[in-house]
Amino acid sequence: MRLPAIILLVLFFFSGITLAETPNSLAIKDIEVRSVDAQTTDLKFIFAAKPEFHYFNLSNPSRFVLDVSNGQLQITIHDSALTGTPIKAVRQGAQANQVLRLVFDLNQNVQVKTLSADDQSAVFELKTINASQKPVVVQKTVTPSKANTVSLPSTMDTAVPTVVTKTAPQGMRKVVVVIDAGHGGKDPGAHGMGGSQEKNVVLGISKSLYQQINANPGMRAVMTRDGDYYLTLRQRLQKARAAKGDIFIAVHADAFPNAASHGASVYALSLKGASSEAARWLAEKDNYSELGGVDLSDKNNLLRSVLIDLSQTATITASLRLGDDILGQLGGFTPLHHSEVEQARFVVLKSPDIPSVLVETGFLSNKGEEAKLRDPRYQARVADAIYQGTLHYFYAQPPEGTFIAAQVLAGKKLG
Repeated sequence: MRLPAIILLVLFFFSGITLAETPNSLAIKDIEVRSVDAQTTDLKFIFAAKPEFHYFNLSNPSRFVLDVSNGQLQITIHDSALTGTPIKAVRQGAQANQVLRLVFDLNQNVQVKTLSADDQSAVFELKTINASQKPVVVQKTVTPSKANTVSLPSTMDTAVPTVVTKTAPQGMRKVVVVIDAGHGGKDPGAHGMGGSQEKNVVLGISKSLYQQINANPGMRAVMTRDGDYYLTLRQRLQKARAAKGDIFIAVHADAFPNAASHGASVYALSLKGASSEAARWLAEKDNYSELGGVDLSDKNNLLRSVLIDLSQTATITASLRLGDDILGQLGGFTPLHHSEVEQARFVVLKSPDIPSVLVETGFLSNKGEEAKLRDPRYQARVADAIYQGTLHYFYAQPPEGTFIAAQVLAGKKLG
């Protein structure tokens, strides 16, 4: 019988160490490890000042990695403090750009979630999963800056993507990201209290995302609309299929009668939405004769139904992974309206062979969020979070024959 008590374990540092050797360095004053239950361990970092950090988890072998900008630390971990937790050992190493890296070697696969983060502390939840489950790799940046997005030569092993700086060789295609700026033209979308319109806000974010993606030689962005004009939802899907998109990202901003509602959200397609789309594909054979490169025109209804169902199942799974990567990046600097990827029957998410997500970047009906969403600098920050999540998604499961796949095979990593 397992005791129900919560055990608090604190990692102590030598009292005589120097925590800040340069004027701009950031001291980690303490780390607390709390064993909550048989599957859950909390890690709390206490900082001397407002931190700027980036973290991710890795598998094979399982690790939790924390990069702290301008961090300096000498630490002794007492092995007894790790007893009963999935943490086997803790390593530290110096990075370029004055980044301190802490690596927590784990004896089990974990899912990582941010429980809280403020000016002087951050708490992460490490929840162990079954050996048969594949961990979802999480990557987040808190109070990010451009310095956090460049390649950081590492003294340790990682498996996180870098922004490649050379051109893609011939014969290797770029991954295609279809960006769908919501609404447009006669459809303004949501309205803000200060007079802003959703169609303009999301177009600004989408254009910034377009520029960031096209700056990466392994990626190509396609916009469903690049100006103030109207497209039907089906036209947006058709453009994504015509562009042979690897993923589809719809960018929106929310509104609600309760002006206190706030935070970003990410949506993937629901099973009900998939079912209705499958019925449409079966009924309109002439319009939907190709699925993921497979010719459906010569298939009977039963085989078509099976192929569509298999494709939709794989696509929704991939969409949830993509959504989780993007949500993790957004949660690093803005509140989240939903802490997990939600599922809904949005028409623009219904491509059965293109992983698709809809990003609600915030609430225009909230005066504070409207002011931020109207700011081009904040729009660029939101776009960067979507880009970083997208980048991580592709490096975790690179499409065959792409430049990114070649980079992964060559061991190109961030860190």
